[in-house]
Amino acid sequence: MPGSRVTGSTVGLTVIDPYSVLLVEYKDQEGQSQVLSAALEIAEEENLEFDSKFRALVAIGSMMLEGLVRKIALDFDVENIAKTAKASKDAKIAEVGADIELIIKQS
Repeated sequence: MPGSRVTGSTVGLTVIDPYSVLLVEYKDQEGQSQVLSAALEIAEEENLEFDSKFRALVAIGSMMLEGLVRKIALDFDVENIAKTAKASKDAKIAEVGADIELIIKQS
């Protein structure tokens, strides 16, 4: 489409977000670990469009809450990612960051 720009992270998250839900349903820890790693890498990007960061954070939170990768996420310093997100000027990203912090506290 003329004038539209789709980044690699947006395309990747179009796949990562729903894929993370399937991996949780199938209790696939190895797959969850791989998707978590990709989502964490995307969430750490500083110059990232809202939708990409939001989807990455939602995927991280979902897999930590319902999946098998909470400890792995903690080992990858998800706490720092959550704090940064919580401090965001965007209310939705800040809310997901706060939710991830609550999941961490439940650990």
